[in-house]
Amino acid sequence: MQAKGSLKETALRSLLEGAQTERATGTLTVKNNGAAYTLYFLFGHLFHASGEGHTGDDAVLGALRFGEGDFAFDAKAKLPADETVKMTIPELVSAAGENGLTPGGEAEGAEHPVAEQPAAEPANREEAKAEVQVEEEAPVRKGVKHRPSPKHGREPFPVPAGEVVYDSLKTSFVDFPRLITTLESEGYTGYVRLLTEGATGLILFKDGKAQECVFDAGEHVDRGRQALHLFNDEVTHGHGVLDVVGLPGEIVDGLYDLVVAQPMYTELYASWVDMPALLKFLHDRKLTGSVMVRADRGTGIVILTDGKATGAYTSESRSIDEDPKIVLELCADEKAMIEVKRADHASGRPPLDVDEVVGQRPRAARSAPPEPTERGTEQLPRMVETATMPAFTDSTAPPRPEPAAPAEFESPAPAPEPARLSDAPPGAKPPPDWEAVVVDLQGMADQALGARSRKVKDLLGSAERSQGGIDQAVSQVSQISLLFVDSALLVKLEQDMRARLQTYL
Repeated sequence: MQAKGSLKETALRSLLEGAQTERATGTLTVKNNGAAYTLYFLFGHLFHASGEGHTGDDAVLGALRFGEGDFAFDAKAKLPADETVKMTIPELVSAAGENGLTPGGEAEGAEHPVAEQPAAEPANREEAKAEVQVEEEAPVRKGVKHRPSPKHGREPFPVPAGEVVYDSLKTSFVDFPRLITTLESEGYTGYVRLLTEGATGLILFKDGKAQECVFDAGEHVDRGRQALHLFNDEVTHGHGVLDVVGLPGEIVDGLYDLVVAQPMYTELYASWVDMPALLKFLHDRKLTGSVMVRADRGTGIVILTDGKATGAYTSESRSIDEDPKIVLELCADEKAMIEVKRADHASGRPPLDVDEVVGQRPRAARSAPPEPTERGTEQLPRMVETATMPAFTDSTAPPRPEPAAPAEFESPAPAPEPARLSDAPPGAKPPPDWEAVVVDLQGMADQALGARSRKVKDLLGSAERSQGGIDQAVSQVSQISLLFVDSALLVKLEQDMRARLQTYL
């Protein structure tokens, strides 16, 4: 994605199509004659836009009418939590070409009257900039304000601050297997944290490989593949928010050891432990592992590599510091508990097997899904699971009588409906119940897409209840743009829906 340039040389619609093709992430800001719009992308999906007092589709359409000006793309910008853009990029480009009005109702050539009123421009522009600033800052405040806080009030262990890639990303935006696959392909090192009202979760990554997963629902803490399945279930059902934070590799190693390593010393009270002397002892032993201090004021972590402190932080101050002083201060609480863990060099740090989650959906696109082997796996979305056919598809059942039928049934003469059936061509089916057909196809969308099926279900729900109307809706499924959902999956879903539709005809 080009970092900056002129809209005269590169039209905005080309930039939008390029961002989608390259699966770009970041913000695209376009400016012209003092006006500005900002468009937000996540892996090529245009999910939010704001500027000049407008948001969503209106803001994108306003930006598309800039015939000239400048643009800049920031791949490191913080992304908001709101999803305001409803139309796809092709739909937005088409709408901008068909409608010559700006979102506020002004004609596309309205830039000429602006040039004729330079005196009023500065004051109005300052007000507009203030409105734009409020509009753009609001999602950030909203995301912080509405971050879930688990009811059990704890996390398995505090994690440090780092380079924020995504902050408070709504899980309803995310296809979890696709997210893992993307982080693997980009060689990501850091963690993905899940916060819901009832649980917390954490996945550690190093060099694009998932190292470990921890999931805490309050009653007990799960690890490994079981935790990964529980994590996936929460994301699939749209619960909570995700943070994606980059960290140095040695810090991730330390967090991994903090999760899996066995305690070397435990239940040490700060009242009778000389903490500086303990750290010196571990330094001399060249220990690789961690020291955790739990006090009323918070929890502190010191990560050790060959005896040296490579990182120290607390639950109250999460910035990573090589000086463990901030953790030592917690030992002023005589009731503070100290635990030392040592890494198991013999077993190394084997990566977590994520194939059951990441590989499940592609496998389902090719063949029937395998039998679940662990608790939680049965909740994973399936692509080709065949639902039981509704009763109305049974060709042996007689059609419902027409309004005049009751009077005919009251006479001793044979009912007319079976007589007509006997004259029907062999193998003929009664007309489908189109409402039930729509419900069946919407169920297929739920199975294939989980929490991201809303757009497909809405498309089917608005279709005319006829063969032509439903066929037309199904033909648009592959054209829908969904965040983290591969277009190939939508193409496969459309094909499966067409095959299912043929069973009713």
